Amino acid sequence: MPHQQLTQGILIALEGIDGSGKSTLAHNLFTLLQKKQFDVLLTREPGATALGKEIREIIQHQTIPLCGQAQYLLFAADRAQHFAEVIIPHLQEKKLILSDRMADSSLAYQCYGNGLDLAMVRAINKWTMNGITPNITIFVRVPVAIALERAKNRGALSAYEKQEAFLHKVADGFEELYKNRSDVIIVDGTQTQESLTYNVYNAIEQWIKSKNLIS
Repeated sequence: MPHQQLTQGILIALEGIDGSGKSTLAHNLFTLLQKKQFDVLLTREPGATALGKEIREIIQHQTIPLCGQAQYLLFAADRAQHFAEVIIPHLQEKKLILSDRMADSSLAYQCYGNGLDLAMVRAINKWTMNGITPNITIFVRVPVAIALERAKNRGALSAYEKQEAFLHKVADGFEELYKNRSDVIIVDGTQTQESLTYNVYNAIEQWIKSKNLIS
């Protein structure tokens, strides 16, 4: 049995532009939380379910031209399946869930990046998520130039990473979304992964203790 028994499920979303390092952070956090005896699940959007894997392939490579609305609705379909299959059942089991991206990515990418209506996307997000929102969002802030350099060093660029001007809009969108949010922890993505992991872990642990969520 894990030593850290939570009194409720906890949902933590990790957000940032492509190349911010949030996926590496998610994996490192998952490993550290396991070592600290938390019952933790690592998941992602899109791609955490069988349906999501198919949707992720379509969106990432975009061999079929997608209009903005169609692209977002694919993300929404993935999100609905993700919550039904993964998020809700594991929250009910009182697990700590780390999700590499969630609803805020749609707001930043599809609304600020592609110009879709914020109110419409927020409403669909709420519907697909059954009204559930992350307890905490970790925003990994990194300059676009550094993110693109990392992406190039990593190998083949995604459809998004090939559009520098677009990524600037997305980065600005995240800043706008998070400027007055008390549930968001903003971290410097240019620090070492080791420092980033421990700083975020400490922030999560302090939040859990402040809410008395360990039985």
